[in-house]
Amino acid sequence: MYDAIIVGARCAGSPLAMLLARKGYRVLLLDHAHFPSDMRMSTHYIHQPRVARLKRWKLLDRVASSGCPVITSAKYDFGEFALTGSPPPFEDVSVAYAPRRTVPDKISKERRRRRTERFVVSIESEE
Repeated sequence: MYDAIIVGARCAGSPLAMLLARKGYRVLLLDHAHFPSDMRMSTHYIHQPRVARLKRWKLLDRVASSGCPVITSAKYDFGEFALTGSPPPFEDVSVAYAPRRTVPDKISKERRRRRTERFVVSIESEE
């Protein structure tokens, strides 16, 4: 018996499962992908508020040490003009990160292996 069943173990489902498990709930997290998984041209952009959450959850060091790009400014080119700048800091975080999809997958898988969170069951889908 589970207190919660979450479908989708990516950027929303995994943190939700982690937080519920830390509160003592029995959580079943389902995803049709094997972890870690990757897709061509699949990168996450982690904005400053999310970086602050990773820091609070004690996961930021793992993301930062993965070698993923640290982003301090951005340029959006619209052809005839471009916007360049840096977003304002959030709490004490002034950078963003852009890890490959496999980075958060590996972090989640390692935490399950160490049993620091008891929540993930992976299933295969024929789709």
